[in-house]
Amino acid sequence: MVSLATLPRTPFSYADALALGVTRQQLRRALKEGAIVRLRRGWYAVVGVDVAAGERWEMTRQDHLQRVREALVAHPGCAAGHDSAAIVDQLPLVVSPTAEVELVRIEDAPSSRRLPGVTIHHTDSMETTTVMVDGIRCTTRARTAADVLRTRRLPHGLAMLDEAVRAGQVSAHEVRAVLDSQHRWVGRPKALRVLDLLDGRRESWGESYSAGVIALADLPQPIPQVDLYDENFVFVARLDGLLDHELVATESDGQAKYRIGATPDTAEPLARAALAAESIRQARIERLGLAVARWMTEEAMRHPEVVSQRIHAATSRALNNTFIGWVRWDGAFRKLPLLPRTA
Repeated sequence: MVSLATLPRTPFSYADALALGVTRQQLRRALKEGAIVRLRRGWYAVVGVDVAAGERWEMTRQDHLQRVREALVAHPGCAAGHDSAAIVDQLPLVVSPTAEVELVRIEDAPSSRRLPGVTIHHTDSMETTTVMVDGIRCTTRARTAADVLRTRRLPHGLAMLDEAVRAGQVSAHEVRAVLDSQHRWVGRPKALRVLDLLDGRRESWGESYSAGVIALADLPQPIPQVDLYDENFVFVARLDGLLDHELVATESDGQAKYRIGATPDTAEPLARAALAAESIRQARIERLGLAVARWMTEEAMRHPEVVSQRIHAATSRALNNTFIGWVRWDGAFRKLPLLPRTA
């Protein structure tokens, strides 16, 4: 069996393993015995060693880009589109490492095809403009965003668009202009709903994804990023979201939040310290009369029902509460509720 001490603590390639004297047969044995896992074609990691989310994403992106280039060579009349164009353009979209390459047919007779590892879309009701990005031909950023909003689940589309608009990568006006030209296209009503939910006040991908989950559950949207003060006007917390009529604070956490500045030796104690600080913060929020509904972004993605369950539970806990603090919103100190109740 391959000695774990021989292999890097970070993801390594097949060539890296050979350079360390590990044979192909040893790699196969290590895979079979569960000592290592295959991350993607030609890349491995030792089991039990955490791979940073950013590093995992970059490997996934580079692998997808390579497959896009290969697909465009095989289908020269096409351009990268949909999720693949979003990856080329570095739009904030999460995709699976095994996601198919998506192309849009630009030249020759329009036709849609599903091939092993490649989906080819066709367009026959509008002209498709393309651009070159890092040597890859792809649809324009606004067209790419519109196609993603139509074809991906609403939470993914909202998380991508919120962050892309916030970063200045694309504007809501540009995306709506494309959708206005895509009459009767599949998914257009869903894409328009995403535009209605767009809110530049959200500050993270996880907050935006959670907002999409909340929308699908037909729950009221939390007011993003509200500053909370106690009865003496002492700052307490900046809330990810606030359901002002329900007296519920919503918090969407990512695991990276508990590993900021961590090394392999300090990760666990830093996480414990961060959780302890979060517990103190939550107690201060609840003392003012708010109930807290908290979930991890990973939970919202894998088990979206958890979000609505925790909001409902927090609403029940706050049923007889009285809010004794202040919130700073829209430039002024206010009491709750902030907004009129909508039908």
